[in-house]
Amino acid sequence: MRAVELSDHGTAMRNVTTLLSTAFCLALAGGAGGVLAQEKPADDTTKLAEEIIDCAGLDDDAKRLACFDEIAAPLVGLGETSDDSDAPAALQQFTGKDNWDSEVLEVGTPWRLVWRNQGSLLTVELRTPQGELIDVVGNQIGEGGGRSEVLGPGSYRLAVRGLGGWRLQVVTEGN
Repeated sequence: MRAVELSDHGTAMRNVTTLLSTAFCLALAGGAGGVLAQEKPADDTTKLAEEIIDCAGLDDDAKRLACFDEIAAPLVGLGETSDDSDAPAALQQFTGKDNWDSEVLEVGTPWRLVWRNQGSLLTVELRTPQGELIDVVGNQIGEGGGRSEVLGPGSYRLAVRGLGGWRLQVVTEGN
């Protein structure tokens, strides 16, 4: 008789657990749908598509990339940059999320790498055009920003290893 009681108790507990799990999942599904509907009005997609089309129509490569970076920044969790008139103009700017590897960069003057991290981790590696590691030039744990030491002119690749959104800028040292 004791075995029957334990068996009945186990069945009852499984039924209660199943019922609670189902109720929890239904509540999450209903609540998440309501939140998503409130955060993203239907016209946001149309506006984003129009912005992307506008950027794609730019003839100048640098302007087109800057346009796409501006659109992507809020999508990967990066806020607007501060309007600091003393901030150097970027020779090149890259915005992304998580891991990324650049094409070869040609830099003709001494330069620095300036970064802004919105994720939990960001490491930036400086590599040869062939992809061999030269040095780790940026490291950020948690949100924040920083800049590298002065780097010499040359041909390089950048490799980002990160968790979350980030922005990199290549700026000349004189600024």
